[in-house]
Amino acid sequence: MSGLTRRQGLILAGAAAIWPTGFALADDGPAYADIAGQLPDLQFEMTLASTGVTVTAANFAGHPAILYFGFTRCTDTCPLTMENAAKLVRKMGTAGQQLRVLFVTIDPVYDTPMVLKKYMTNFGPAPVFDGLCGTNTQLAALARRYGVEYSAVTSADAPDPVAGITHSDAVYGFGPSGKAHYILGTLAQGKADIDLVAGLMKPLVKA
Repeated sequence: MSGLTRRQGLILAGAAAIWPTGFALADDGPAYADIAGQLPDLQFEMTLASTGVTVTAANFAGHPAILYFGFTRCTDTCPLTMENAAKLVRKMGTAGQQLRVLFVTIDPVYDTPMVLKKYMTNFGPAPVFDGLCGTNTQLAALARRYGVEYSAVTSADAPDPVAGITHSDAVYGFGPSGKAHYILGTLAQGKADIDLVAGLMKPLVKA
């Protein structure tokens, strides 16, 4: 999300109602929350940036996945989160190659599959790092499914469009069967606890 003041003013996607007692703490909010059984399974139909073909959650079956909503013109939280995800993949070693980091754009007017494909290569190659583009209806359905708050301009020539784009910063961790396991708040933080997240996600590779 562009700008820390907007970030602080937004709801952390769905987290307010589901942070369990005893969650780990971090400098900028909860490091993670165990949400097993509290959010629905991964489900969507969108365009995969690397190939331009329509995919569903079934295409990622057998792989633990990280889901994040953002936009390529973001200058702070979005690239920070993806950089932390890249550190996570490296930390997990060979198991990290089984992870799927999926970046859902909330700015589909600007973030075409080609733009998003190029953006994701900054962090790692497909299929580990990939983007998801959808219609307004597809995006709204996926965001609603996980309580994600977002607002994006719909006109490519809107004045200062980046200033009008906001979104909540939750990072979701799913198991290989599509079950929601964690909100990984620390991945959106400057001092991300990569060891912690690796400890949470690595066991899911064998689940």
